Amino acid sequence: MVNTCSKLLVLEPAGDKERERTVAPIVDQALQDWASHATDDELDAGPSLTDLGGTDAVLAEADRLAIGPLLPYLLTALGRDLDTLEGEQAAQLLDAAARGLREPKAAWVLADAIDALCAHPALAARLGTRTVRDLAAHAEAALVGDADAALAQPALAGLLRLAVAQLTNPHRLLGLLADITGTEIAEALERLPILVGIAHDHFGDTALLDVLSALENQPALPAATRADASFELAVADVRTALEAADRTAVEEHLRRALMRFKELDRTQETRLDARAHAAALDAVLAFSELEQQPAASAHVRQRLVEAADQLSAATAQLAAWTRGMHQLDWLSARGMAQTAWSRLVTTLQTARAHLDQPSWYHPASALGDLLEVYVASRSIHTTPTEGRGGLATLVSPSVEAAFVRSEGLLHHLEQALATDPNFTRHPDAHALHEAVHARREEAAPTGQVVPGKALAGHPTLAALFRADAPPLRDDLDRQLLDRVEQLLLQQSRGYTPTGNARFDAHLESLLDVLATSPAWQPSDSHYFTTLLDQFLRFLYDRFDAQADYYGARTAYLGPAPTKPDGSIDHWDEKHVQDDLHQHLAGTLTPGTVQREVIDIASGRTDITYTPQPGSRFVAEIKRRTTAWTRERIEHSYLAQAANYTATGPPFGLLLVGDHSSHTAGYPSVEDSVWIIRHARSATEVPRLIVAGVLPIGRPTPSALRMPRASA
Repeated sequence: MVNTCSKLLVLEPAGDKERERTVAPIVDQALQDWASHATDDELDAGPSLTDLGGTDAVLAEADRLAIGPLLPYLLTALGRDLDTLEGEQAAQLLDAAARGLREPKAAWVLADAIDALCAHPALAARLGTRTVRDLAAHAEAALVGDADAALAQPALAGLLRLAVAQLTNPHRLLGLLADITGTEIAEALERLPILVGIAHDHFGDTALLDVLSALENQPALPAATRADASFELAVADVRTALEAADRTAVEEHLRRALMRFKELDRTQETRLDARAHAAALDAVLAFSELEQQPAASAHVRQRLVEAADQLSAATAQLAAWTRGMHQLDWLSARGMAQTAWSRLVTTLQTARAHLDQPSWYHPASALGDLLEVYVASRSIHTTPTEGRGGLATLVSPSVEAAFVRSEGLLHHLEQALATDPNFTRHPDAHALHEAVHARREEAAPTGQVVPGKALAGHPTLAALFRADAPPLRDDLDRQLLDRVEQLLLQQSRGYTPTGNARFDAHLESLLDVLATSPAWQPSDSHYFTTLLDQFLRFLYDRFDAQADYYGARTAYLGPAPTKPDGSIDHWDEKHVQDDLHQHLAGTLTPGTVQREVIDIASGRTDITYTPQPGSRFVAEIKRRTTAWTRERIEHSYLAQAANYTATGPPFGLLLVGDHSSHTAGYPSVEDSVWIIRHARSATEVPRLIVAGVLPIGRPTPSALRMPRASA
């Protein structure tokens, strides 16, 4: 969401004579004073009524503020303090806000006002249907030339955001969009294809595809507008492919999308997004051809290699191109979209090194990654009705994709059973592996039930089998089945959008720092992005988790164990290491995550991620029992963590289990993750180590209660 305070208007100093005749309004002066000393967090939150000079001053100047450039600040202050106002004061300010939205000074003022309104849903609810009515009126007038054409985009974007946040019914928005023919004022249609496409993602109205076709085929429109419409139609084809029920339909729609993306890339050299999508689809389709015909010509193999390389370069360029540019911040989860692209690159680059292995002749993993790219890049930042300011959640389009998800899990399970030593050494794993392989040879399931009694209580695993699959032995090791079920559950939610906008912003900020390194180049940048995403997900997940989240595996999060003599013991760092290793091994490509690899930088690493030979990333895990600060963490553990990057890419992870006293609570996850820059010599490329501190050995909630006061 755009921070309107970053566009704060500066009052030009008046000449001496002018200063004698006029005095700046109280609110303007107060706003300038507040902005000059506010912190970054305060600027992000925006001013309160007090910051604008007080409620009385704002009431006195409300009408002037509403029809001027300071409308976004009026809305922000009103949204922050709405609950504290008396009835008459609230009514007066709400009327002024409504007038400002009805008569905005300019299109950019309306756009910033929509940002403020969407950040405070309680305010949007109090303004009610008049806001929807006024925004619709702006859009209708702009499209036919009765108002500034620039008003169309922010007005329709506002309706879209309010509808996605469920603050208004989408019917008014969908009706306006469905009536667009392409013959409206060309300036008013600028960027509207993007909004039409996003509306189709979230509400599924097929009439919107006809609108996009009309815009694409309207020769009088600017090339950029027509290109936007073509891109959105291609994305719609990708969605249709992902929701298809069988491989043939998936590939048919992917080829249609590929044709559109390639044409856009050919005619619009700045459309790096189209180039990235074209490379991704080309690679996935080549991968599919190899799976269906393992003896395919060398030409198909070379096509896959070239497409994977082009995707790696295009996505890196796309991230660099969009970084720092003004975009519609609410329109996508930037951090998660970047990591979704990186995961697809990692999958394809890893696969190309294993093309001689039959287990890799299957595009299921790549299709699953393509699904996550779509979901992340089409998510919308919003604030739920019960939220309080700021970006609270990410709303992703609902995509069934049952076939793609099932095939992806099945392929992941088959690879794990075939390559993970924890499974391959278990005799019962062979029986399960054979059953999974037999399922792979069958056609798509017509119904899914538990094959026999063996998988009762393991619904995720059971769902991968056909209704008529051969029954499994009833005496399979229950512990093995539990671990397999846990693996599948972890994989299925390992890349599911978190819905947490704080996570996305945190991830994006870390990636921005990493991008300052001269070594942040593909493919290593993609590999480490994939690893960082899972590392951060692990920390966010465990910060919120109870000690029994994964049974004995996460017991270290809870109260410390006791020694035989009854005294309090400490959890070992091994418990933290085990949990992180299982998390990474369950979500990253099977076989790429190892633990305790010896003879690296003259030591033994805790966890090593090797997506490709020559690209090795190390996670060092420590435990401390005393209070920490960032300086203490760096002094105690940085040297060893940095040393493991000596012969590889200059990026690594450091995880510290904080086993100090938590009776007074512990820092937030945002404050517990940061990047350490360390160079061991003046000529060395600085090592960038992502450090995370996880509170472990936490007391029970009852132990955190304040003691009762004595009678």
